[in-house]
Amino acid sequence: MRTRHVLQGTGLTLLMTACAPAHNGGPGEQDTRSTSVDAAAYVALERGPCFGTCPVYEVEVDAHGVVTFDGRRFVDHIGTATAQIPADSAASLMRSIEADGFFQLDPRYHYGDKGCGAYHTDAPHVTLTLSLEGRAHTVQLDYGCTGAPEVLRRMHERVDRVTGVARWITS
Repeated sequence: MRTRHVLQGTGLTLLMTACAPAHNGGPGEQDTRSTSVDAAAYVALERGPCFGTCPVYEVEVDAHGVVTFDGRRFVDHIGTATAQIPADSAASLMRSIEADGFFQLDPRYHYGDKGCGAYHTDAPHVTLTLSLEGRAHTVQLDYGCTGAPEVLRRMHERVDRVTGVARWITS
């Protein structure tokens, strides 16, 4: 979802108001290194469908704290919405994902892939991308893979929490 460049060009970022303060998890989840990031940095999370009514959406936050949400199915807001979080919260999120070893994770955890483990069907898939300091990495996870690193699910939850997607998913 690279629409944020279009939104910034239209000046909409100047019109957005700050949302509820974001925080980056509890004790032990904060990265103690510098939280500054390059201006091109971003993290994007895409949640795909399952057999039931799993929310289907994509959310992206850039280094400036611009959050872009694209609701597709089983969410309260269908379509694009934007919000603003503090830039230091966005940077802290990106640094914490980096510190948790994201760049060392396998690119895929799907049925039959190394690291999937025992598998059950009809679970959603989630794609997480981090672009930071000239490096970009994407990890796809089928939630049916029980052997995938638990830290990956925690990263997904952290992105949702810091970006505040709950405002668009449930009433």
